[in-house]
Amino acid sequence: MTAVPPTELTTEQDDLASEFDLSDPKFITDPKAGERWLGGPQPVCRGKFADGSDIWVVTGYHDVKTVLGEPTLRSSPPGDSHRESMLSRGIPEDIVDMFDATLLTMDGEDHMRVRRLVTRALSARRMLALTPAVERVAAHLLDGLADRAEPDLIADYAHPLAIIVICELLGVDEEYREQWREWSETLAQALRPNPEQFAPAVRGMARVTRQLIAARRAEPRDDLISELVQIHEEDSDRLTDDELTALAMVLVQAGHETVRNLVALGAFTLLQHPDQLELLRKDSSLGSRAAAELVRRTAPVKHTFRRFVTEPLEIGGVQVQPGEAIQVVLAAANRDPEVFEEPERLDITREQNAHLGFGRGAHYCLGASLALIEGEVALTALFHRFPDLALAVDPQEIEPRFLLPMQCLPVRLFPESEMR
Repeated sequence: MTAVPPTELTTEQDDLASEFDLSDPKFITDPKAGERWLGGPQPVCRGKFADGSDIWVVTGYHDVKTVLGEPTLRSSPPGDSHRESMLSRGIPEDIVDMFDATLLTMDGEDHMRVRRLVTRALSARRMLALTPAVERVAAHLLDGLADRAEPDLIADYAHPLAIIVICELLGVDEEYREQWREWSETLAQALRPNPEQFAPAVRGMARVTRQLIAARRAEPRDDLISELVQIHEEDSDRLTDDELTALAMVLVQAGHETVRNLVALGAFTLLQHPDQLELLRKDSSLGSRAAAELVRRTAPVKHTFRRFVTEPLEIGGVQVQPGEAIQVVLAAANRDPEVFEEPERLDITREQNAHLGFGRGAHYCLGASLALIEGEVALTALFHRFPDLALAVDPQEIEPRFLLPMQCLPVRLFPESEMR
């Protein structure tokens, strides 16, 4: 890579450091924070990570695409700063060691080895074969909603659908699913974890996962854990037990959280765009385009994990030096007006939609196809079953915060006249 002279930061770029401060609780809870991430005046700005360390925040589509595809970037920081960052936030050392064995923190040959084995198990055939299971789960949950006048679409639909489907894929027994759901909610706060809750959740999930692996080794079934165990036993590049445990935990967490957010944000957004919702109601064949457009517009995954520079790299006219960290904002990239026509407009018929909602390159989301299937099925079935569904509260009361998942989504299933 050709080095370029360092670019002097403008005063505006320096001032923006406080605008992108993940270590400031006010930034996490500020309802206007997302607007600054999505519409910052510079495609590359200074910022702060959750531990207070410096990061470069990248928001422009082409710059984000460059970062995601840059082979010299690493998920693990130089030295022990990754461990130090987690330990400084009160995460016990044994928990840090577990996270060091995941695809999210692996690089180079180890990452490619594990990813190749997982990709083999997460085949397109397996994902497509799950469609009837997703339809069955959605129908069952919708049957349960019909008995309630004003259910919470997150607690009663998006959340259980996401955890049930990912648990069915992996082969998590039904008796553990409610516990997995609670653990997943805790792990979703990884950016600002509460150590007293976070550590027991990780240890509990790891313990049950190891029990599950042992059970499937003794008695295989038609599930993903069994297939990964078989690969573990037969492949010369086999997964270690720690890698297999960490992998299962990451798949549950990522698969659950992304789908939960997509269904919740998708339903809320469609209710705010009745013209687009009417299109979907009239033509269910638009479901796949609608799911892709909702990924672009609502960003169930807002940003990636940090990546660390190993060689001098120019991004957006800024020279980033080895050892410095970069964080890309997928949500901002997907609203770049240079790439998307009328990016703020929700258009479920949009044909040109090369969104980056699931990342790109070596760390592209392995479960992207399943997430889209779940989003399409869940939302199409919801609005087909309840054509008069509407918000039960003023939208401003539950307006999503950019960096926090929606907490509740109360709705009315039937017209108010029928509820009296």
